[in-house]
Amino acid sequence: MIFVTVGNDYRGFNRLLSKIDEIAPRVPTDILIQRGYSSFSPEHVPFFDFVPMERAMEYLRTSELVVSHAGIGTIILCKEYGTPLVILPRRKKYGEHMNDHQLEIAEALQKRKGENIYVAKGEEELEDKILEALNSKKPSPTPSTGRINLIRTIREFVETSAP
Repeated sequence: MIFVTVGNDYRGFNRLLSKIDEIAPRVPTDILIQRGYSSFSPEHVPFFDFVPMERAMEYLRTSELVVSHAGIGTIILCKEYGTPLVILPRRKKYGEHMNDHQLEIAEALQKRKGENIYVAKGEEELEDKILEALNSKKPSPTPSTGRINLIRTIREFVETSAP
């Protein structure tokens, strides 16, 4: 199964969801969408808005492939679980985010080889990236120091910022 997740940004991500719905009949596996606050309702793919975090993490861990925005939490978890990931960054010019930091994250990840992270800079590349990822060998899970470092950094910031 391919799990498509857009996270929980209030702006939604209709561009990703409409493209997934368009290509779903040509993709050789089942797809499930978490659409969050998006207004687009897929016709060819089952979807839900939100589930508890534990259930979302289970989808990330057990899916054959995850397709997502360039959210750091999803990236870290997919790497940790060894789940291949296709990223379509949210873009400011489409009103999907306040800036283009997701494009910057995607470009940085694209430069790293052998991570089983595939970047579609535009929705026209999405189908090819999904098929490429499905035909690649699934990586082994990798212990994530990223999450540990992020938590440590936030904790240190909070502790040093407290009055």
